[in-house]
Amino acid sequence: MTSKFVSLTPTEWQEQFKPIYNPSSVANYELSRDIYFDTHGEDLEFVKQHVDKNLVWTFSDGDMCSFISNGYHYINRLNYYVCSVPYDEDTTYEVITSTEEECECYSEDEEILVKRNDNWGDPECEKCEGYGYVTNYVG
Repeated sequence: MTSKFVSLTPTEWQEQFKPIYNPSSVANYELSRDIYFDTHGEDLEFVKQHVDKNLVWTFSDGDMCSFISNGYHYINRLNYYVCSVPYDEDTTYEVITSTEEECECYSEDEEILVKRNDNWGDPECEKCEGYGYVTNYVG
C-alpha cells in the first residue's frame, strides 16, 4: 500500500531516476538514442526483466494529459521506461508530460458543429488546426 504521493516534472524525474537508453535503439549517437521501450517484442521482454526491481515506469495517455507513473501498467500505456535508480515502492509518483486544453476556437454549439462538419475546432485556426484542443508540453 502506498503511503506517499509525489509529483515531478519530466526534468526532475529524469534527474532523479535516470532512465536508460534502449539498447535495441537503432540510433548510433547517444544524444539521439531513444529512452523509451515499446509495448511488444524484445523491448517488452527487456522491460519485464526489470519490473521486480522497481525500475519500470509506464508512459500513459490519460484524460486530457499524458503522464509517466511508476510501475508496469497495461491500460492506456503508450510505452515503458527502464531507469537505473529504483523508485520507492511505498510512493506513487506522477510525472505529467503534456496537457490538452481547449483552444479559443473550441465550440460544442450544434449550429457551429454542423458548419464545421462535427469538428470542435475551427478548421482555419492556426493554433489547433481545427482539432479544438492545444497540446502543452511540460518541461
